Amino acid sequence: MENQNRPITTLVAVDLDGTLLTSEKKVSEKTKEAIRELKEHGILFGIVSGRPVESGLILCEGWGIQDSISFLIGMNGGVLYDVRRKEKETYSILPGHTIWKIIEAYHDMPTLHFEVMVGNKRYVQYSTPETIANAKLYGEEEIIVDLEAFLENHNVNKLVIRSTVQEQPRVKEIGDKIKIPGVIGFSTSDVLYEFVDPDINKGYGLYKVCDHFGLNLKNVVAFGDENNDVQMLMTAGTGVAMKNALPGVKAICDVVSEYTNDEDAIAHYINEVILPQQQEKVER
Repeated sequence: MENQNRPITTLVAVDLDGTLLTSEKKVSEKTKEAIRELKEHGILFGIVSGRPVESGLILCEGWGIQDSISFLIGMNGGVLYDVRRKEKETYSILPGHTIWKIIEAYHDMPTLHFEVMVGNKRYVQYSTPETIANAKLYGEEEIIVDLEAFLENHNVNKLVIRSTVQEQPRVKEIGDKIKIPGVIGFSTSDVLYEFVDPDINKGYGLYKVCDHFGLNLKNVVAFGDENNDVQMLMTAGTGVAMKNALPGVKAICDVVSEYTNDEDAIAHYINEVILPQQQEKVER
């Protein structure tokens, strides 16, 4: 699958949707076994996502992988959680008044669902059965508030704009025109557009987790499939794109898997490349 002359692996970082998770939003049994083997070999394993770390902890328990996780990086690199020490580090907070300016830019799109994230709490102007179910699915809580009043007195982790597939091009068009210092917007799916600190990305989060554990980035393997994974994949010593990854993501990676997220791509790489090259357990 790959040239064998590569450094040993001390840390594995994975994206969630389209990468660790199957299309049914589950972790396969083969993948669970592979990441358990990482722990047995002293290799740290963690998730890097746009979701809050609080949600990640809940979801990992539901997927049955909580004992295999060493760290969680949430908010696209803005928050680090050390599972063993139960310590949380936050690297970026956005001013509430800045977020309200962004929301005002979408005044002509009244059906959009604005989700102001503070930890795993979504502060919203209204809820629907669908948004409530979505929040529950991802271990988050949806709270209805007057967003303008709320943002006068609160700083936040990020803003998520939820739309229909048909509305997303217009959401992106408006978002790309917003030029506010200290914030940047980008699409994270065909129905989601997010605003975050421009200095924060998954690559930054990977750098911080290596600094936290005293590891070298050259010994890191990262897996991803979407545009918001690019910085992480380029920062890691070895970036692995899923077979189902976007063409641009595949283009910047060191390795493109022969398998998709529904075909246990992560498990294949761990079992066929990482573990055979670990001559002995990495001591912690």
